[in-house]
Amino acid sequence: MDKSDSNTRVNDLHLIPALQNIEVRAGITIRPLENIHGRQILDILNRDPSIRTRVTVASRLFNANDIAKEIESFQSDPGLIRYTILKDSRPIGLVSLWRDDGFFGTPPNLDDYGFGYFLDPDERGAGIVTETVSRLMETLLQNLHVRQFVAFCEANNTESITVLSRLSFKKNGEVFKEPTHGWLEYKYIRSPYE
Repeated sequence: MDKSDSNTRVNDLHLIPALQNIEVRAGITIRPLENIHGRQILDILNRDPSIRTRVTVASRLFNANDIAKEIESFQSDPGLIRYTILKDSRPIGLVSLWRDDGFFGTPPNLDDYGFGYFLDPDERGAGIVTETVSRLMETLLQNLHVRQFVAFCEANNTESITVLSRLSFKKNGEVFKEPTHGWLEYKYIRSPYE
């Protein structure tokens, strides 16, 4: 694929082999969410219900049917993948990768790629999300043209802000109303060359 050809920038993320199974570090991999991961993902959300108040996708996941609907939804969206974070094949979290298609009502920026995430409370503090998003950014840069990376985060979500800071994301001053729940979230951006 010619990374500079604007017609190739809107490829289906699901059809890029390098994005289907990514080794983050020894024992940690990510791959697209499957129904077999549902019970463990729901267990994580039930043990830390605050995740549902900060992560849009998590706010929709309460049972196996919700997991199945979410899988069907992202599989039909060429610009979205929801990854299960696996530690020795055991689900410990979720990372979403999305192409900026203008979901906040802004013009689409199809060369911008964003992330959202949550992690099992028992696994926090070991750098897993930071390393996972970093590895995902590297993989994107090797396979797609990237103008910038983006993320959205509420001002009081200090754990997520710490992750974004470690990844060299900077708050750009824009505030958006999350379209499903109306949470106010700051936009964070990072150049692919940092």
